[in-house]
Amino acid sequence: MFTAPIKTSADNIAQAEMADNTEATLVAKPARFISKREMLDRVGASYSSVWLWMRRGTFPRSRELGGKAVFIESEIEEFILNSKVRRLKGDP
Repeated sequence: MFTAPIKTSADNIAQAEMADNTEATLVAKPARFISKREMLDRVGASYSSVWLWMRRGTFPRSRELGGKAVFIESEIEEFILNSKVRRLKGDP
C-alpha cells in the first residue's frame, strides 16, 4: 500500500523560497532583442507564416534595429506559451 509523504513546515518553507527565487529570476531577467533567425528557430515556422501572423495581429511585431528586423525575446516566449494545445482524437 502506498502512503503519501507527510509535508512538514520545512517543506512548505522550501517551496515558498523556490517560488520566490523563480519570480525574482523572471523579474530580474532583462529584456533583450533576438534576431529573426533565432525567433524562427524558437517558433518553428517560416518567415512568410510569421509575417502573415504579424499582419493579422496574432504574433508580436518586429522592431527595427540598425535596419534589421529584431524581436523582443519575452514577447516571443509569451506567444509560444500561450499557443493553442492541439486536440487529440477522442477529446471532448
